[in-house]
Amino acid sequence: MGRRPKSRLGLVLAGAIAASLILPLAVQQPAVSQSASSLNAVVVPLDSAARDSEFVPDAEATLLALLNEARREHHLPALVMSPHLRQAARLHSRDMAARGYLGHGTPGGASFVERISAFVRPGALVGENVVAAETPEQANSAFVSSRGHLENMLNPSFHVVGIGVATAGRIGLMVTEDFAQ
Repeated sequence: MGRRPKSRLGLVLAGAIAASLILPLAVQQPAVSQSASSLNAVVVPLDSAARDSEFVPDAEATLLALLNEARREHHLPALVMSPHLRQAARLHSRDMAARGYLGHGTPGGASFVERISAFVRPGALVGENVVAAETPEQANSAFVSSRGHLENMLNPSFHVVGIGVATAGRIGLMVTEDFAQ
């Protein structure tokens, strides 16, 4: 696999840093702020899509450990991996890899609320972090360096998380962290 210029990765990470979202989930008529609605619609097209994308359970476990380490440092309880949220996160990561985009929405117009509603109870507070990175450690570093991502990671209202990591060809990895109460 050829190395892409570092500036390319920097652009992908910079785009991802703006991709954190937190909102109360109302399945029928989502009541979200304008900024959350706008962010929910952001889809950043990438210049490649992965022909084959596989889940990376070891990377998911690494990210869970790093996430809970950050929570411990802030005197917060560890998050528990939810199989349902993990499925939602994995599906989104694989979709981003296969269709070559980064965002909370999808190129077809599905919103974060529409994607996540099948996996959590109505009215639950939910959040999401997404990033493209070469390693789980790089993904975590991008999340910790971004105020919005870090707020999701350290939100005391969240008790469960689903982490999905999928291979994304020359982009590296697509990472989704879905949080809920």
